[in-house]
Amino acid sequence: MFRKFLKKYGWLYIPGFFFLILNTLIQNQAPKALGRAIDYLKASPPDKEAVMHQALLIVLIAVGVFATRFIWRMLIIRNGRHMECFLREELFVKLLKLPPEFYAKQRSGDLMAYAINDVGAVRMTAGPLLAQIVNGVSTAFLSIYAMTRQIDGRLTMLALIPVAVAVTSIILIGNLVQKRFKRVQELFSQLSGFVNESIMGSRVIKTFAREDEWQQQFTQKSTDMRDANVALTDASAWLNPITVITFGLSYSIAMIYGGRMVAADTIQLGELVSFLGYLLLIQNPVVSLGRVVNMLYRGIASYKRLNVIFKAPSIPDDEYADYEGQIKGQIEARHLTFTYPGAQTPALEDVSFTIPAGATLGIAGKTGSGKTTLIELLLKFYDVPRGELFIDGVDINDIPARAIREAVGYVPQDGFLFSTTIQEDIAFYSQGVGQKEVRKAAQLANIDEDIMAFPNGYQTAVGERGTRLSGGQKQRIALARALVRDPKLLILDDTLSAVDNITERKIVGNLEGELREKTSIIISHRLSSLKGADLILYLENGSVIEKGTHEQLMAQKGVYYDVYEKQSKEAQQDEQQ
Repeated sequence: MFRKFLKKYGWLYIPGFFFLILNTLIQNQAPKALGRAIDYLKASPPDKEAVMHQALLIVLIAVGVFATRFIWRMLIIRNGRHMECFLREELFVKLLKLPPEFYAKQRSGDLMAYAINDVGAVRMTAGPLLAQIVNGVSTAFLSIYAMTRQIDGRLTMLALIPVAVAVTSIILIGNLVQKRFKRVQELFSQLSGFVNESIMGSRVIKTFAREDEWQQQFTQKSTDMRDANVALTDASAWLNPITVITFGLSYSIAMIYGGRMVAADTIQLGELVSFLGYLLLIQNPVVSLGRVVNMLYRGIASYKRLNVIFKAPSIPDDEYADYEGQIKGQIEARHLTFTYPGAQTPALEDVSFTIPAGATLGIAGKTGSGKTTLIELLLKFYDVPRGELFIDGVDINDIPARAIREAVGYVPQDGFLFSTTIQEDIAFYSQGVGQKEVRKAAQLANIDEDIMAFPNGYQTAVGERGTRLSGGQKQRIALARALVRDPKLLILDDTLSAVDNITERKIVGNLEGELREKTSIIISHRLSSLKGADLILYLENGSVIEKGTHEQLMAQKGVYYDVYEKQSKEAQQDEQQ
């Protein structure tokens, strides 16, 4: 990942570091010029012309420092922003390629924190942190070299003893900062997830009058977040005072020991002033060392968290390959058995059936019986055992997932909608679809009249996840979205559970003509929706306990018959009321 970034943007670091080191070289001439000016003033008589030359030199040094600092900051800090954008794009692409079992183990708040906080922390290491490290090291090296070689080695060694203690203390405190920052990130993820879930479930919270309890939970999580940040601040607060105290000792040692050397005529007064100037230049990197260590450990902690995602197994590339064949829609299962990763019992066990292209398969059963699992396997959301599931006589493992999904119109149970207009939501599957096709699909889903009743019609914004619509409206818009692409295989996963019986019958009637030319799989708790299916499977605990047409199953007078009769009586009672 970072090689890819360096290949694209790494060249910007070369001129950036060149100007940064040049900036340090120019800056390190200032203490020497100041020291010489003092010696020229101290001379008898004072050399005013030489003092003016040194003053002019200091002005030129300031101009050079300004120009080179502007250039290196523009190059290196800008590269940090490139890193941020690059990393966020790579993260998003990775998230799109991760299988469903990854998301089953993650919280949405964590993923949001990865994309915002952690990417930002890594960006700081690629820009400001990297610049501060190179600037600090080069400044300290050149300053200590000048102090040792040009002034006095013993004075340098004595003055830097407190500095060494400061550096060691800062590194030790940095370890504590890293641990506490990691805790802050974890709590931020939890808080983000809770807020996101609260917004999505706001209607449920209000319906059950749980505002007070929910507020208490938020307050607790917010308090935990505050306490963790306070603990992080407490640890970080030691960094700056340590540098101030230690450099105060260094200046005192330099002035006392250096003053004696000046009195003994071992060094000149101007050299002592230069020495203090170099010590001041060293102070800046050491003072910022606390900030550097803080950013470094934050960046390391964030990089480790991001690595969890980048190292997670992606969907294989061959699942996105082109498929030479053309999917027609014949489906066959041969003793299909499947267990979810980490589960102990199979979600499907010994399931067998065959439906020809253009036929309709109905699937019924209680919640948790394996209905949706069968669809997930057909869409290759999970690995399917070889030799147990076939499309057009070809093992599903030999067909790329993209080829299958491009041939499928899938309407899941929740009827998920994007935060856009109704027009764009219906046209989501198929780019370039016009208003005519969108409206035809909406009419088939019996939602056109509802849409036209809105003031903005098809340009009505649905709100986040469709919060401005009823459950039945969301389901019917999701159905229209699947129909507009004219798929070879239409899958309806309890699509009409939120609509009334009358609306359901209208939609089923509208779809009869559409389904004649398509292979369709209809999952429904309402068995009346499955009457026209060519084959019906009744599942229980992952196994097919009854199989046949509606007439055959009614004749058996088994579980299907009992459930159908019960639902028919309930429907009649509802209509009478």
